[in-house]
Amino acid sequence: MEIVAGAFAEALLEEVFEKMLSKEVLDFIQGRKLTEGLLKKLKITLLSVNAVLDDAEEKQISNQDVKQWLEELKEAVYDAEDLLNEIKTEALRCKVEAESGSSTSKMFRKLNKKLFSTWFYAIDKAIDSKIEEIIERLDFIEKKKDVLNLKAGARRRASQTIPSTSLVEDFTPYGRNEDIETIIKLLLDDMTENKISVVPIVGMGGIGKTTLAQLVYNNVRVKQHFELQAWVCVSEEFDVVRVTQTIYGSITSGACDLMDLNMLQVKLKEALTGKKFLLVLDDVWNDKYFNWDVLRRPFESGDHGSKIIVTTRNASVASVMGTLPTHHLRQISEEDCWLLFARHAFKSRRVGGNPNLEVIGRQIIRKCKGLPLAAKSLGGLLSSESNIEEWENILKNDIWQLSDKDSNILPALWLSYHYLPRHLKRCFAYCSIFPKDYVFTKSNLVFLWMAEGLLQSKNKKTMEEVGEDYFDDLLSRSFFQHSQGEFDHQPVFTMHDLINDLAKFVCGDFCVRLEDNDSLDIQCKTRHFSYMKTYGDGFEKFEALYEAKNLRTFLPLSLRCPIVAQFYMSDKILHDLIPTLQCLRVLNLSGYNIRNLPNSISNLKHLRHLDLSYTLIGKLPDTTCTLYNLQTLLLSYCRGLVELPTNLERLINLRHLDIRGTKLEKMPPKMGKLQDLQTLSDFVLDQNTAGYDDIVELKELQCLRGTLCISGLHNIVHVRDALEANMKEKKYLNQLVLKWGGDTEDSKKDREVLDNLQPHTNLKELTIVSYEGTRFPGWLVDRSYSNLVCLRLLNCKNCYFLPPLGMLPSLRELEIIGLNGVVSIGAEFFGDDGSEIQQFRSLQVLIFENMRDWQEWSYVGGNEEGGAFPDLCELRLRNCPKLRGRLPLDYFPKLKRLVLCRTNIECLTLSQESERRKLLCLEYLYIYCPSFVCFPHGGLHAPNLTNINICRCKKLRSLPELMHTLLPSLQSMDITECPELESFPDGGLPSKLKSLRIESCRKLIANRMQWALGRLTSLRDLRVDFNECGEVDSFPEEGLLPTTLSSLSISTLLSLKTMDGNGLTNLICLEYLAIRRCPELQSLPEEGLPTSLSLLEIFYCPLLKQRCQREKGEDWPKIAHIRHIMIDGEQI
Repeated sequence: MEIVAGAFAEALLEEVFEKMLSKEVLDFIQGRKLTEGLLKKLKITLLSVNAVLDDAEEKQISNQDVKQWLEELKEAVYDAEDLLNEIKTEALRCKVEAESGSSTSKMFRKLNKKLFSTWFYAIDKAIDSKIEEIIERLDFIEKKKDVLNLKAGARRRASQTIPSTSLVEDFTPYGRNEDIETIIKLLLDDMTENKISVVPIVGMGGIGKTTLAQLVYNNVRVKQHFELQAWVCVSEEFDVVRVTQTIYGSITSGACDLMDLNMLQVKLKEALTGKKFLLVLDDVWNDKYFNWDVLRRPFESGDHGSKIIVTTRNASVASVMGTLPTHHLRQISEEDCWLLFARHAFKSRRVGGNPNLEVIGRQIIRKCKGLPLAAKSLGGLLSSESNIEEWENILKNDIWQLSDKDSNILPALWLSYHYLPRHLKRCFAYCSIFPKDYVFTKSNLVFLWMAEGLLQSKNKKTMEEVGEDYFDDLLSRSFFQHSQGEFDHQPVFTMHDLINDLAKFVCGDFCVRLEDNDSLDIQCKTRHFSYMKTYGDGFEKFEALYEAKNLRTFLPLSLRCPIVAQFYMSDKILHDLIPTLQCLRVLNLSGYNIRNLPNSISNLKHLRHLDLSYTLIGKLPDTTCTLYNLQTLLLSYCRGLVELPTNLERLINLRHLDIRGTKLEKMPPKMGKLQDLQTLSDFVLDQNTAGYDDIVELKELQCLRGTLCISGLHNIVHVRDALEANMKEKKYLNQLVLKWGGDTEDSKKDREVLDNLQPHTNLKELTIVSYEGTRFPGWLVDRSYSNLVCLRLLNCKNCYFLPPLGMLPSLRELEIIGLNGVVSIGAEFFGDDGSEIQQFRSLQVLIFENMRDWQEWSYVGGNEEGGAFPDLCELRLRNCPKLRGRLPLDYFPKLKRLVLCRTNIECLTLSQESERRKLLCLEYLYIYCPSFVCFPHGGLHAPNLTNINICRCKKLRSLPELMHTLLPSLQSMDITECPELESFPDGGLPSKLKSLRIESCRKLIANRMQWALGRLTSLRDLRVDFNECGEVDSFPEEGLLPTTLSSLSISTLLSLKTMDGNGLTNLICLEYLAIRRCPELQSLPEEGLPTSLSLLEIFYCPLLKQRCQREKGEDWPKIAHIRHIMIDGEQI
């Protein structure tokens, strides 16, 4: 039951009234006297009920009968809305079929008039019967209002809508400075007894545990202290595999699909070995020691001083997981609570501007009892309200009298919902479909709201824009909050657990979430259903859904982004169950191994949102085109999809068509009729056979937004048709991709086509692929393109000169790839219009790749004092084999990342002026240049450089001078295949170096006793590959390695027969040892291996393999103490 069902029902009634007045309904009932009369009677009944909703909402708090009355009303109003949708859909069907001249329509025209009239009479009669049934139910409900003594009264004022903003999460630590410093002190303390320390933060819901963890996690001192950081929201279901996957993916910055826990933990252990890491396990509920013991095993490979923060409401969780004293988070003081409330309530207004509001506000804050979430929510509620009476209404509201036995919802949160504008109530309640800690994007939620009919165009704004405003409003009121990471290049959001509880309570039994191993409790009134996908979703799991005849939402959810069709769904669900759910508006089947849809998909005539992304669908049935209400069709990454239905133009309400990653060969005809399209990810032009270019269909699609990729431009026959596409007027597009393909051998035609495809100046990103013209059009470098921030020119092989791209004032990212005709880049690249404006003034990322014939780069247009690229942060030169000479780093004063790969750059240079010799921003340096011979004379002064990778520099003889002083922040260095490199520079390597890898450096390895690694007290990880380094009989020599080493990997010692026990026994911190490709290695040292080892890997050491067999190998006693042993990829 819902304490706020009245407010919800009120919002629902408004939706019904709007639908009654819609054009489709009015057109349908015109001339149908009975239907028109019944609808009038329905409206009168609803108005009578609506008049007492405010009184009912107040009384339901203490009157159970009123709660029940509101519940019955809500169900009846839902049914009325379904009926009105049925009328609208029937009217829409008649309209589309009449306009399309369909076979059905033609058949009707051939039938005799009597049969035609009989058919419509049957429809009218069925609709009239349903209206009468609903009126009868509502009459009964309406009469009960008198028994319940519900009175018509003045409507309460709802909170005004807050203007949408690009709000970022507020991390101002009101009342938490002491807590922050306490946690940071624990994190930075490396003198702890435990190698890996766990810091538990315990507190009640809404107290700010997650916020505190976020503040600490993002602290600058903390970030500098730890090499690796990872954040995992654990939630109520403690899934060790999922949590391990998330941790591994976070620290490796990549997706992880391994499901085998053993392999996962081995991979994670390797990644953590020797690294000081910080891990946050947020919202932990599990208090079973066994689960925690399994999860933590890989963590032991981390460096001493690694820390894990655990946030939980349960003190028993802290006692199981914690190694350090529990930090109990208390309520903040009344003054801090007021400051937090005032920050959200007054925003830009002066707090003291109205003393009376402050007096009332401070009284409200006392009721929040020091809970930050409550203060923040109420502040958001009152942020647009300056009326003293409204503030007093909040203060004196009966909801403050709610006790725990009434509900488990905080009164402050009830009030935040209670005073929401009506249009936001249903939007928020719909979010009850998401389980706790589920993350979602703004666009996806807006699509779902739109399908539910919660959004209407107004004030010249589209439904999507209205939805974004609603979302931002709920975000600003703290109903949503930012979450870590992103999905599909979009930020993600979540709801606090207590807010999620509120949404679930508001929606009640109308929304059912199937979680964990719960049984499915479905009622006839259930409208929305969601569940977490598994790898085998059988029919029995969903059989109860046959009871939910009015179900609107079927929403499988997943905690990870699907990469392939990895989930299984029984055919019986798809072919038998789903077609019976004829009120469905949202159907999501993404990620399932579905190859086809049944023709009975046409039964779902109310369907508005269909998500088939990441499935194995090869073709949609033609009956899909009878889903006239469909607004969103998502087919992205259906890699077997080769065509769309021919009659797609009948989906006249379609607004979003995502076909990225498919194999479509052409578009359906008459796409121009879909004039409401907002999203059209791709438009594929096939080889013209009828003298008509499909690109003309784009002419009428003036509402397109986001990204559009037009491919097959080489198939255009008539150049003027490109102009007819009217790209210049598509002012809402942000990104445009133009793709040619094949050899047209008509560069003139390609030039004219590209010239005619000039986009609107609002464009932000432009990509041109495989264009075969000899020059780029003039509009490309027009300064009017002031919004263009990203430009990619890919595989335009006939272009011999680059346009003056330096003229684009806002360009931040430039990629030039595969322009094989370019030999020289000079003044023409920068451009000069006579103004004093600096060229490339905004450029931050510059990439040149696969430039086969590029030989010369002249930095004309810039100057060494200000830099040719004054704001450039990243420069990448890849696969430019003829590019030679020097690279003057003075031209890139703000460079952070420099990658030189497969070029023949010979040296890096710097000015001799002392102040300009500092590369203050450089953090990462990668050099793979066969002709590279030297670094700047006097050394590379880069105080913030943390990572150097030098690969295959065959002629390089020395590393930068004075590395130990000029590179104080260097933490990782890889040197690979530099055969002439003899030694490290005088003074040795920087003292903060943590990871060193040396591979195939013959002379350097031969002089290894001069490495002086013993002085590197921070070194944790050492990997040495002896490939092509001559004979080495024994390794490691005594005194070669520092005692602090925790990870050691040696490879390709083809003549190695023994390992030097004296060189290993002093490695008291060693936890990971890998021995690879040592075919002559006969045994492990007699002294054994360090007792600290927890992971041993042996690969392609056949003699050693036999001696290390479990229990029976001769060397088994030397390694029996090691927890994990891998031999040739298998754990023994």
